[in-house]
Amino acid sequence: MNILFVNNYYNLFAKADCGASQRSMCMIRALAKIGHVDVVSFVDETISNVPNVDVLFSKEMDRAERKKIGWGKFDTLLKFFAWRNPYFIYPENKEKAEIIDSYLSLKKYDYVATRYIYFACDCGLLKYKDRLLLDYDDDMRDVIRMETKKSKSILKMISGYLYSNTIYLLSCYTSKRVHHAFYSTPHRPLPHADFLPNISAYTVQIREVDFRSTKPVLLLVGNFRYYPNEYGLLRFVQNIFPMIREQIANAEVHVVGNIPDYIMEQIRPYIIDGVELCGFVPQLTDAYSKSRCVVVPIWHGTGTSVKLVEAMALNRAVVTTTMGVRGLHKAFKPGEDYLLADEDGKIAENVVRLLTDEEQNKRLSKSAMGKIQQYYSTERFEAIIREHVRVKSENYE
Repeated sequence: MNILFVNNYYNLFAKADCGASQRSMCMIRALAKIGHVDVVSFVDETISNVPNVDVLFSKEMDRAERKKIGWGKFDTLLKFFAWRNPYFIYPENKEKAEIIDSYLSLKKYDYVATRYIYFACDCGLLKYKDRLLLDYDDDMRDVIRMETKKSKSILKMISGYLYSNTIYLLSCYTSKRVHHAFYSTPHRPLPHADFLPNISAYTVQIREVDFRSTKPVLLLVGNFRYYPNEYGLLRFVQNIFPMIREQIANAEVHVVGNIPDYIMEQIRPYIIDGVELCGFVPQLTDAYSKSRCVVVPIWHGTGTSVKLVEAMALNRAVVTTTMGVRGLHKAFKPGEDYLLADEDGKIAENVVRLLTDEEQNKRLSKSAMGKIQQYYSTERFEAIIREHVRVKSENYE
């Protein structure tokens, strides 16, 4: 079986640097166990390090610009009534489509796979809907409404609401027509699609926390170009970590991930002893090994938090917020698998508990790990893809 995977935006393989990149890699690895995977990537320097996966094309290319219909402020209203035409909502990049068409003309592919409806439209993949595997991932209504909430314009808020519903109708329409569709948000099911959980990209396990060999270090991981992570980092360093230091004088927070310059400028006035901005690290598992717990300070966002699942999969107890556990709250229970709080002071208290109480720390991480293996493991992720791809393939043939 031959599969073509189209990557339109995210870093892959050794450079995978966010939850979306990691989900793409999980899909590629799962597909590579079913057949041979060729990758067309519209991102520079995409180099495969996965067996049975070859990169055919790697070059940075812009996405197609949204079309202006000519109705000015009423463009969104017009699109609301045109959701049966996906390319009217998300225009096609002709150059990308021609590149993909050329590879599909040279070799017989049983499946074409990509992530997100707007990637499929941008790359002109809907013409291959009879063999298209499309991962919708997060509900785009949540993404659009999150951005709209930051606007102070009533007109923009109404426009955002209309547009979010347009995308939902479009997603329902296309998910019924593609070969197979997946989604990742159990609290936002997508008709005609199957639930594919967000999982950790890391298959290795690290030892449980040992207070004798670790300092009181907590870990904060994320792509800080993403607004929910940006806000969470600033609020944690400014308001919460100083309260932790008042109770644990040698406590440290290690911040790992992409920290752009503009965030560095905002955060600099709040840097105190114990705040270590690590940026990218060679081995993320080493950062987890050196920590006693992980904090996921999220007050905004969409979908499910890959970082929360990752921390649990890597055997570390977690402190998070209601938004941080969104979509995962039915599988994991506060006080049993993680500690939950939304107020700054209570978050600080929860972190202090996990930095000082080894027994509770290990109890939470052990409980969460058991549920990760049951519901959010690599084995389950791959089994879902294997089951639906093969069953659909048999029916299709």
